[in-house]
Amino acid sequence: MSATLTWASSGAATKTGTTINTLLDDLDTLITSKAGDATFFWQKASKSSAATPFYLTLKPKDGSAGRILLLCYTSAPAGSNSAIFDTAATTNVLYGAYFPAGNVDTPSNLTAASGTIMGDDTGAVKVWAQLSIASIYGASIRAYYFDSAEAVVFAFQNPAVAAGFLAGAGALVVDASDNAYSAVFSLGTGSIANFGNQTAVMAHSVSTINASTATPCVRTNYGASNRVYFQAWVPSSTWGAVAVSSTDILTDTANSKAWFVPMQMLGQVKGEGFVLKLRQIAIGPGTTSALVPYNTTGPVVAARQVNLLTTGGNGYPWMTNFKV
Repeated sequence: MSATLTWASSGAATKTGTTINTLLDDLDTLITSKAGDATFFWQKASKSSAATPFYLTLKPKDGSAGRILLLCYTSAPAGSNSAIFDTAATTNVLYGAYFPAGNVDTPSNLTAASGTIMGDDTGAVKVWAQLSIASIYGASIRAYYFDSAEAVVFAFQNPAVAAGFLAGAGALVVDASDNAYSAVFSLGTGSIANFGNQTAVMAHSVSTINASTATPCVRTNYGASNRVYFQAWVPSSTWGAVAVSSTDILTDTANSKAWFVPMQMLGQVKGEGFVLKLRQIAIGPGTTSALVPYNTTGPVVAARQVNLLTTGGNGYPWMTNFKV
């Protein structure tokens, strides 16, 4: 049975530019600012922000195994390592890969066709769907992230614009028996504002989804290596993307109650069914300001909306500090 995660919200990073090197530098500054905060579990392991390949590697603060690699090439590498790529890497996009057994700080073989990357690549999950640097870090777009003991979720959004971008790496999916599995995911060009809407942010596909392409999906080694999963359902009508009111079904303001709905995933194996769901990332109520928390007594944050828009919004995901 999986542990219950507690998600910590970083708030928005200070923005210093729009290029890959400034994106990584800004994330590095934000992550390093949490070094002394015990509610954050990950820290920088290494960074290359001067020349291609650009990367930022994260590791647990307690020194245990597990590495998250954020990676970008601004020119085509001599080789695209088969440990994390299925086909040639695309340039000027942000990739993320997860190494649950990774045990070194600095990656190797990032321009080779093969070879160990993070010391121990056992169980490594290949890269998420590519995120265009020009799109995710254009003018006024800010980086922020959610940190937990077993996973990190990254977001990019202009606080004045509803659309935003989302990706994550770590033990991010659970099965019907509540066992957690390593995974990465990216919504690609899909907006986080559509997470709870009728528009699927990770629409099902029967095609082969190579690790290096832009097709939004969850990539995991559940059941077999390098499998992909997609959003199984979308809310009918607008119940998952509607403002709080006397008639919405996700809140009862008179009794200070709110409800959250898991995102179930469907893969490409015939007859397998809905065996996975995102781990403590849920469809929930609308809000009227940025990064809104829902609290229990104390107050203790029970859930927080992934939304940097200053006016809040409907349909955005919630990071819950309880199982859904």
